[in-house]
Amino acid sequence: MDQITSSPIVRILNEDVRRYHRWCTPSILPGQERVEDFYASDVSISAGFFGTLVDHTGVFAEAERFAAAAQGADRTMFSVHGSSGSNWVVLRMLAMEKPDAMVLIARNIHHSMMNAIKAFNLNFRFLPAPYDARFEALMPPSVDDVTSALDRYPEALAVIYTSPTYEGLVGNTEAIVAAVHAKSPDCLVFVDEAWGGHLHFHGDLPCSAMQAGADICVQSTHKLAGGLQQTGLIHWREERVDSELLEEAYREYVTTSPSYGLLASADAAVRALAAQGPELLGRSIERTERLKSELRRALPDLDHLDDSRWLEAVARNVAGADLVKTTLGLARFGLTGYEVAEALVQRGIVIEKAGVQTITLITTFQLQDGAVETTVRALAEILDGTQLPGRERRPMPGNPFAGIDDRPVIRPYDTKRLAKSIGREVPLRDAIGQVAAEEVEVYPPGIPLILEGFRVGADAVRYLEDARASGGSIVARDTTLATLRVL
Repeated sequence: MDQITSSPIVRILNEDVRRYHRWCTPSILPGQERVEDFYASDVSISAGFFGTLVDHTGVFAEAERFAAAAQGADRTMFSVHGSSGSNWVVLRMLAMEKPDAMVLIARNIHHSMMNAIKAFNLNFRFLPAPYDARFEALMPPSVDDVTSALDRYPEALAVIYTSPTYEGLVGNTEAIVAAVHAKSPDCLVFVDEAWGGHLHFHGDLPCSAMQAGADICVQSTHKLAGGLQQTGLIHWREERVDSELLEEAYREYVTTSPSYGLLASADAAVRALAAQGPELLGRSIERTERLKSELRRALPDLDHLDDSRWLEAVARNVAGADLVKTTLGLARFGLTGYEVAEALVQRGIVIEKAGVQTITLITTFQLQDGAVETTVRALAEILDGTQLPGRERRPMPGNPFAGIDDRPVIRPYDTKRLAKSIGREVPLRDAIGQVAAEEVEVYPPGIPLILEGFRVGADAVRYLEDARASGGSIVARDTTLATLRVL
């Protein structure tokens, strides 16, 4: 080629993205300190005059100390791998701490957790996970669920769960920490707080993991805490966490060529929230309240996740709901969440997540003036005339996680190896009851519905078929779902 061709990625970022109302990640603080020229200032580890990330020296040590103090942690490390990479680091630490280490994990953990467990051949058991079909939401474990599991597996090195959930539900971390620490001198409470990097900075928001006493947590700064995509933080308390082992796991994983521009964004975001969190988040909370209020007025048949009566009913598992998230149930309407999301895109509006019967919006810092009114009008227009007669509800999809046992038939690490030698592809329906040799999920939210080494559940298959037919994005070897690999 003699001529430089135009990059479609550059074009869409320069010309298209800013034209949308984006109720989706990343949530970027417009007023935070910024790198003036990403290209002119890009630099490598060779320019070590300002310290290095993996050695925690120079400006990086300064940034880590500030973030730890701001979030109530003893130590903090920065990540350009988001929470996904940070989860790998923490689980690598646990795998190095003890051969065949046992961890207790909630069913709603992100696929990065399962992939790390598989890669490091960790032993694990699932904690019970109540499911609410109206919101297609798995809830965090209850205190009783955790203590019962510890009674059965006192050797467990960690209790691991997601809080807040993708839908915005926050677990009872303070009570879980107290119960775990009372039962075990060594067991860690590890919270995947990817969606909670902002919680520590506004008094009306639910308690953050560090504030609640968790031993370790990971956060995606880009989700709701103001940073650019890929940015994340690992926070921990040194009393129970082996800091030297965690640092070793970090060095093994982290890229030797991190984007210092991304790291600068994460540092600047933490500093902005530490200084102005109540004001900055207060505006987002107020905007979210206005969105929900106008939706209740315009579309009274929507189900709202933050309904006080519903939250009281699930208090055993849920301490509260994130005030900058809006999760809505569409059971009284004839459209799926995927259809609504696509119709919104056609009107210049992008939401965070859609499901078979739900949609989730996050109130990002950079939302433009008028986004609330425009979005409410658009939803009212899209859903007009689709209400079911007599305020009836569509049949709710079954719990797609119901068929998963608390332990695998064959450990995922071994299943992966066996899949190459004795794995076979069968029609999806024929796979029900057989041991899966691959992982399948709908993304978002990225929670595996079919897991390697576990028997395939009928409810999971039906949910995947509904999601695929409705326009959901399937992550699998065969995204058409025509076949599934089993042993």
